[in-house]
Amino acid sequence: MWYRCQAMPRYFAYGSNLSLRQMSARCPSARPRSRAQLPRWRMVFPRWSERWGGGVAGIERDEAETVYGVVYEMNDADLERLDGYEGLAAGNYHRAGVTVMLDDGSTVSCWTYIAAAEAGGPFTPSDAYLDTILDGARDHDLPESCLHRLEASRGRR
Repeated sequence: MWYRCQAMPRYFAYGSNLSLRQMSARCPSARPRSRAQLPRWRMVFPRWSERWGGGVAGIERDEAETVYGVVYEMNDADLERLDGYEGLAAGNYHRAGVTVMLDDGSTVSCWTYIAAAEAGGPFTPSDAYLDTILDGARDHDLPESCLHRLEASRGRR
């Protein structure tokens, strides 16, 4: 498996897993290592979540956009636990390797999750879900432009 070549698997978070509180509960070994950008992708809300009462984040290719997030390192057991939270077995998301750019301009390979779009989407995210993402974005001091883009998702489809 690709991630077993690394000492600790790396994961690029861009949605609610930006939240330090959520990640520490889900994956106790997870440690944020760097802010990062995923060029030529954009955040979308292609899945409905009963738990959150609205759309949940995914990413899709877009040559003109960039997704901001954070790289976490965690042990293999926590990465597998995260697979469960992201619904891999149910086909809600799939884990994919991506290359992200760190603050210092270097690049690193990471895992991330790409949502399987549902019919009827995209969906409007709930305020609680967006607040969790925004709290996480602030936890990691992501750019203001990222925060503004997230705020613009409120009440939009």
